[in-house]
Amino acid sequence: MKHRTLLLTLGVVAVLGGAAYANRYTLEHMVMSRMHGMGMGMGHMGGFGMDHMFKGIDTTPEEEAELRAMFEGHDKITRTVENLPNGIRTVTETTDPALRDQLVTHVIGMIDRVDQGRDPKVTIQSLTLDILFKNRALIVTEIDPTDTGIIIIQTSDDAETVAALQKHAAEVSDLAARGIISAQEAMMARHH
Repeated sequence: MKHRTLLLTLGVVAVLGGAAYANRYTLEHMVMSRMHGMGMGMGHMGGFGMDHMFKGIDTTPEEEAELRAMFEGHDKITRTVENLPNGIRTVTETTDPALRDQLVTHVIGMIDRVDQGRDPKVTIQSLTLDILFKNRALIVTEIDPTDTGIIIIQTSDDAETVAALQKHAAEVSDLAARGIISAQEAMMARHH
């Protein structure tokens, strides 16, 4: 595979496995309270509830649980992004072992989805991912798991792809910093 070593990906996924956890009530309450405070009820979400926020056209229950866990534990995630002339280098980590497993599995799974062109079109997904899926053949990815997370280097010779990689990295950092509020804004942008 030109984008990365498949054996590394399969090895990391096999080692991690990780059980999903969720605190559905707390997360749903946070979003609904926030939206109510903004003068929006479920009707303004087009009927989207919390369960729908993490679903896509072919997402698995495990992928949805990974997203939920990361949003619920966003305050336990640290993230640094270095914009390179031709891409990005990100370091995403947590000292929570269960959350680390969910985080790493999600990142590797999404990179694999991009490589395969399997856009999940998750309800809260950033529009920037559309460009990355479209230009997937132009992206070279290196994956380096750490004791507490994962380092990703993604590069491209295409200016549009580099800009999308950098924008998406900033969006993910915002998700890690602000959690569900950031996700809610992404969802609104995608569905309006």
